[in-house]
Amino acid sequence: MAERFDNFLSINPSATCFDVLSKGMYHHLFPRHLEISPRLNDVYELALAFYESQILTDEEIIQNGAYFIRVGDRYSRHFQICTGNSVLLPKHASSRLKSFFKTNLFRTGYATHGLFPYRGKFHPQMIKALMNIMGLKPGDTVLDPMMGSGTVPIEACLMGIKSIGFDASPFCRFMAQTKFNALTLPRKYIHIALQNPDHIFKHFVEQMGHPVQNSTHCDKQNRKTNMDASHSLFDCPEPIREMSGCHQSDIYNFLLLAYLDSVGYCERSKSNSPITQFRSILERYFFVVEKIQRVMESQDFGVGEAMILEGDARTLSIGNQSVDGILFSPPYSFAIDYLKNDAFHLEAMGVNTSALREKMVGLRGRTLRDKFDLYIKDMDDVLCECARVLKPNRFCTIVVGTNDNQLSKALGIPAEEVPGLHQVLIEKALKYGFSLVRALARRISGIANTMRDEYIIIFQKNDLVAKGMDLSGSKDTAISEQQTGWDPI
Repeated sequence: MAERFDNFLSINPSATCFDVLSKGMYHHLFPRHLEISPRLNDVYELALAFYESQILTDEEIIQNGAYFIRVGDRYSRHFQICTGNSVLLPKHASSRLKSFFKTNLFRTGYATHGLFPYRGKFHPQMIKALMNIMGLKPGDTVLDPMMGSGTVPIEACLMGIKSIGFDASPFCRFMAQTKFNALTLPRKYIHIALQNPDHIFKHFVEQMGHPVQNSTHCDKQNRKTNMDASHSLFDCPEPIREMSGCHQSDIYNFLLLAYLDSVGYCERSKSNSPITQFRSILERYFFVVEKIQRVMESQDFGVGEAMILEGDARTLSIGNQSVDGILFSPPYSFAIDYLKNDAFHLEAMGVNTSALREKMVGLRGRTLRDKFDLYIKDMDDVLCECARVLKPNRFCTIVVGTNDNQLSKALGIPAEEVPGLHQVLIEKALKYGFSLVRALARRISGIANTMRDEYIIIFQKNDLVAKGMDLSGSKDTAISEQQTGWDPI
């Protein structure tokens, strides 16, 4: 640091400590007419904001920028979407939860991201910035082969970018589609449903069983039958039509997601009754939808197209060189058992979870070592598919962390010797014609005993892949001589 200051003084001999400190770091990184988002405390966020300021025009920052609230005297669309209360929290919400949403106003709790707090989901603001620095523009198509709760498709559609999302889990596909549809859902029918929460709750209990508080199980004595995902989830039954005044299946799916959300709360807590949870969640859902739709109406912007599909990331059902960008976060090996987390929801949809487990990357295998080995093999297949469907010279960004303690047990080595999954994926991506462009470390808060950092790794697909590299056959023909070094800043 002293050497850098000396260098600064040698270039600016009249400079003093006051001269350096009075201008501030932002003055040196960003033009004065750009006002950055508040509470930008992490280095990776500052880096993404800097890249946005260098890559986007002022008008593009106004329309789709992630880390700026104002350009000159004009407020950004991101600011318009996020400003004000992000979610409607119940009266019994903890001070910690209230503080979280206040602190993360521009990061997480906006648009329909406030629907269903799925484990391991992206920070939407970060995803918006990544699509910007990947050069994705309105009309382009971005792919998320492991979309989870659908953050990439939702952010893309708000930016006018087309999207394709896949997930092996039928529940994830249902959740992502419902959150996407909620952006244009007729609000009057939700408002009517708010007048009948007890009747709606009773209907779902009769269909799927009553939530048991502080447990992962439900009382299924009253269950009539497992719901048929091809019928009940997408055709609004007569009881719901009568309660909401609507014949649209999207309304039914919206109400069902709220019910499943309340089930999740009951599994984690016994502080409030299931019906109390359902009422407050339904009110919060309506608040979220009303807020984003009012902003969209005032700003006069629509949503981009989205294809949200159930599918296997190892065998994508889309054509060669068909997407302009890829952005996803794979499971962190076997860190989270998503099937266990979603057991009630999947059972309600009539899904055979044993069969589904064989399709889920990170969950296949009997022993921990088997799971790790199959994870590495599966991710090899996923990266091969990414190389196949991405257009030449376009970017693929992966966000991944390493569960050191679990992998230490699986591999029988000390935690400090566990190979970083980001390095493993980098080495595999290089052999499929990707070049490493940038890697950023992002500190994880709250679970530092398991993993301290996750990594944002950005690749570019080499043009020579399109000029003769065959990725449909033997994988041994791919390139494997790229550099694997990276700059953490």
